[in-house]
Amino acid sequence: MKAETERGKEHIVLVNPFYANSVLLQGLVDYLNDHFHVHFIDLPGFSLAAPPVEDVSLESFCRYVEDTIDRLGLEHYILAGISFGYTIVSRLRRDQRCKGVVAIFPFLGGKSLNLTRKKKLFYVLLVSVFDAFGLSARMWRTRLLRRFAFWYSSYPPERVQIILDHMDGRTFFAVSRIILRRRHEMCFQDHPHVLILNPEDATIRYDYALRAFSENVRELFVVHTSLEHYPVNPDKGHFGKHLRADDLQRMVDFLNERRGAGRGRPLASADVCDTFPPGPFDRPEKNGFSMWQGAGHEENGEKTPQGR
Repeated sequence: MKAETERGKEHIVLVNPFYANSVLLQGLVDYLNDHFHVHFIDLPGFSLAAPPVEDVSLESFCRYVEDTIDRLGLEHYILAGISFGYTIVSRLRRDQRCKGVVAIFPFLGGKSLNLTRKKKLFYVLLVSVFDAFGLSARMWRTRLLRRFAFWYSSYPPERVQIILDHMDGRTFFAVSRIILRRRHEMCFQDHPHVLILNPEDATIRYDYALRAFSENVRELFVVHTSLEHYPVNPDKGHFGKHLRADDLQRMVDFLNERRGAGRGRPLASADVCDTFPPGPFDRPEKNGFSMWQGAGHEENGEKTPQGR
């Protein structure tokens, strides 16, 4: 069934981040609905509406998203991924119906995480213990784990409760392993890109993400935002305050103008992405960059010079 088209409103397909879903991000959906036809895809195991799959992997997530998009029957759409959701979006098969890609706080492998070595080692140890003893499914709904989650998380208790109620425990720990162990395997769709970043993001390294996209995406529009990676009170007004409507319109204008002028390296399937070679920014001598923007790219609608 073909989706209805309202004049002046684009369709946007949005894939959830880790540790969140369409229930937790209902405020974002409500805000974006004022500007787009929103199709929010919860990955399997992230919400009650999307049951977990046996094989928790990037490949199975990609197949799920591709099949869901096909069922939507859209003639054209904008593809967006939040954090870990971008990892899935970047690995989808090339689709001529896609006008462009929106990367929101994109996860680009372990080096893109803004974590101290001590905190990362703690997460790796925790996930490894649960994995080694097969505790992920059995412990998820226990009182001990829930008490730990309420104590450790900075989220309000009611939001932690939603995560615990909606997420599948085995999926949670399997995706945690993927995030913590994935290194330089990154890829970029052959489409124009919009990159939405917060320079003060406490989860994703702003400098790393900015340079990665600048060196690997030919048609790039950068939007800076003060939106938090995991907003504490993410109602519609909060997203409207931190993600401006005029930036959304410029983003759409950019993608429509640049459609068909992507990166120049078409990716045939999700399998190709997993072997995508590291870019030049992965060389050790170039890991100390900050505030870098490639020549000819646009930042909030204005041309920016090359430099560091």
